[in-house]
Amino acid sequence: MPQITTNAIVLRRADYRENDRMLTLFSPTLGRIDALSRGCRRQKSPLMAASEVFCAGEYVLYQAGERTTVVSCAVTDTYYPLRGDYERLAHGMYALELCAAAIQPMQENERLFLLLLRALAHLCYGQDEPRRVTAVFLMGMTSLLGFRPQVGRCARCGRPIDVLTAEEGIPVAAFSAEQGGVLCTACGAGERCRLYAADVLYLQDIMRRGLKSLEDEAQCPDALFDALRQLAEQRLDTPIRSGRMLP
Repeated sequence: MPQITTNAIVLRRADYRENDRMLTLFSPTLGRIDALSRGCRRQKSPLMAASEVFCAGEYVLYQAGERTTVVSCAVTDTYYPLRGDYERLAHGMYALELCAAAIQPMQENERLFLLLLRALAHLCYGQDEPRRVTAVFLMGMTSLLGFRPQVGRCARCGRPIDVLTAEEGIPVAAFSAEQGGVLCTACGAGERCRLYAADVLYLQDIMRRGLKSLEDEAQCPDALFDALRQLAEQRLDTPIRSGRMLP
């Protein structure tokens, strides 16, 4: 049976038998891979680090029938510093679980894979507020999965959102997870997430620039962050349990 070599990151792990683990890997070319890591829980096992969540590297896998086994891994990053900061760890776990719900076996998604690695690098090694990183990740992920949020026009009536003539302190729009984006003041009258001109510009900026928008100091309001989470989780149609860990 053939061996497969692929870059991957561990999204989930579950102890199996006495010394083994079942891993859920995300490969940019092969999608989700469920693989057995034999003996990885033994002391001095060469697969110990490669069988932990967040571990990214070049995995060599052996396929026999429907079972896939980890042979070896050249680790590139474990994002270990996340474990020393609860808030950053919670946001990292949330990103992993979102990807685990989104990817399918044999479904290539290199752009989502790279977005995940870059978001984890910002959480692990950067100084950016974790909520801002996750907001950008949510916008990017939903776009890559085909659920691109509408941020320039009303998602219901199509009317352009006017931010140039907006009065300070007056909401100019709302955000609706159900409608899939920004709503004008008329269509979004009953929405809880009200947006000011700066909020709409912030959404447009992170949609256009992605993680590069973190170079600026714009903040993501709590209500908008919650709405972006709701949008992603509704489209995935899967409860994301690690979301309860987010501060």
